[in-house]
Amino acid sequence: MQALIKGNNRSLYVLLFIVFAVHIGSYLILPIMPIYLKNETGLSVGQIGFTLGVTSVFMQAGSVSGGFLADRLGRRFIIGLGAVVRAAGLLGFVFFKQYELILMTAAVSGLGLGLNAPSTKAFISSIVAKENQSRAFSMRGIAANIGMALAGLIVFFFLTGKSALIFITAAVIFAATGIISWILLPSGCGGDPCPDITVKDYREVFRNKPFLVFAAATVLLWALYAQFALALPLRAEKVLHDPKSISIVWTVNSLTVILAQTFVTSRFITKVHPMTAMGLGAGVIGIALGALYYASAFPYFILIGMLFVFGEMMIMPTLDTVISQLAAARLLGIFFGMASVFNGIGEAGGNTIGGQLLVYPSLPYAVYAVFGFVILAVMLMLKRWSPMRSLFQPENTETSSPKTSTVTGHANPTGWLQSLFKKPRATK
Repeated sequence: MQALIKGNNRSLYVLLFIVFAVHIGSYLILPIMPIYLKNETGLSVGQIGFTLGVTSVFMQAGSVSGGFLADRLGRRFIIGLGAVVRAAGLLGFVFFKQYELILMTAAVSGLGLGLNAPSTKAFISSIVAKENQSRAFSMRGIAANIGMALAGLIVFFFLTGKSALIFITAAVIFAATGIISWILLPSGCGGDPCPDITVKDYREVFRNKPFLVFAAATVLLWALYAQFALALPLRAEKVLHDPKSISIVWTVNSLTVILAQTFVTSRFITKVHPMTAMGLGAGVIGIALGALYYASAFPYFILIGMLFVFGEMMIMPTLDTVISQLAAARLLGIFFGMASVFNGIGEAGGNTIGGQLLVYPSLPYAVYAVFGFVILAVMLMLKRWSPMRSLFQPENTETSSPKTSTVTGHANPTGWLQSLFKKPRATK
């Protein structure tokens, strides 16, 4: 560990713990949020979708604004502030039952998470030697997936049927994380001077036509991706005796990513064009979401979740590879920040439209399946576009792929076993 970073290793330990704790807090809530909003606050399915959309929009707003604020106020302060704001938002869900107040709470909650996650990643990057950043982010992915898996187990064994306590527990975790970051992390930007990025630098993003076209296409992808956290819990609420036990699906998904991502990357992602990988991943996700219509018992939800996460494993690492290669190297953070805006647009639109679709008994599941193949067709058309065709070669994917999704925070360590136990291959 000492050789991994540029200075005192305590900061990296603290940051990995923050990642672990934040994912526990987030995934205590995510699986049961639609069920809670329906049963405890009386919201309609359409209102639930719009509420989740508000969270997505403000999360991405926090991601973009947090980058500016972190450069001026220090990453430690923004990491802690984001965690505390997130805690306040989660507590609001416990005490507010009126729709307008719930929307305000959703906005606060999303903003806090958006402030926290990008600054944490930037802090890790700043304290780790450049040649070891892939390994550090692999460790981040491991910490995140362990947190996600543990959250599902906590809900399943200890908090099932106790909705208010789940939100309070998550809020306490976030508040404690904020305090820990303020006490134990160094001030500033991790020992390096904070970068001086101006508004003018954003002009280069808007001049990059391939990036903008690709980012616009990902809006469709994120709209489909968002349906899992909306449709699966609401379907479980209809057919399962205790729908809150559905949290175990996220535990199984996390373990699947930890165990299988390396295989998926080496056997598939590195051998095909990135657009092909993302398109096929979207098709698999569409099939998984469509199969929810036939889910009538708990094991079916587990299998559908595993199918969904297989599609996710094809998409997430590849997504960052594409952005990394389209972006200007010195402005990589800005490009990822702008990509997160398109992410938010897609998830917000997906949640809003998905909430309206779920009013109908069978229509949404057919739409999910068809939409997955529409995205596959869009990605294959992008593959034939000359800027994409000239930029990407399958054999380059493995070396350029980040080990965790910088845009979304989804943890997908694509080669952490190799990075921990194997020496890197010599490059010619």
